[in-house]
Amino acid sequence: MRYQCYCKATNRESKEPRYSHNWVSAKRARFKVFDDRIECGNWTIAYSEIQAAHLYRAKQLFIPVNVLQLVTGSGSFQFGFNPWANPFRHLGVEYSETQIALGHSPYSISIRILLLTCLGYLAGQHMGIW
Repeated sequence: MRYQCYCKATNRESKEPRYSHNWVSAKRARFKVFDDRIECGNWTIAYSEIQAAHLYRAKQLFIPVNVLQLVTGSGSFQFGFNPWANPFRHLGVEYSETQIALGHSPYSISIRILLLTCLGYLAGQHMGIW
C-alpha cells in the first residue's frame, strides 16, 4: 500500500462537485492507494479501468476542499478529502486539476432556507417578537 486516509465518497454525482444530498449520505471509508488500484470501502478501482481522473479544488468558507473524480466504464466516483490528506502525489494515474466554486443543488438551497427560517423564528420568539 502506498497511501491511505479517510474520505467521503459517492458514486451518485457525475458532474462537477457540488453541495447535494448525495454527500449527506456519502460513504465514509478509508481511501487506499496501491500500485495497481484504488480501494475505498468495498469499491475496488483498477488503474486500467480509469478512463479519466480529475482533481477539483475549492473552498468551503475558508477551508480548502479537494474532490477527486474517477470515471470508469461502470460509472463516476467522487472522493472528498480532509484538507490535510494528500493522496494525489501517490496516485498511479494522470489527472487534470481545476479550481472551482462549489455549486448548490435545489435540495441544499431549500435546506439552507428552511434552516434560516427556523433560526429566524427561534430568534424572534427569544426576543419576544412572536
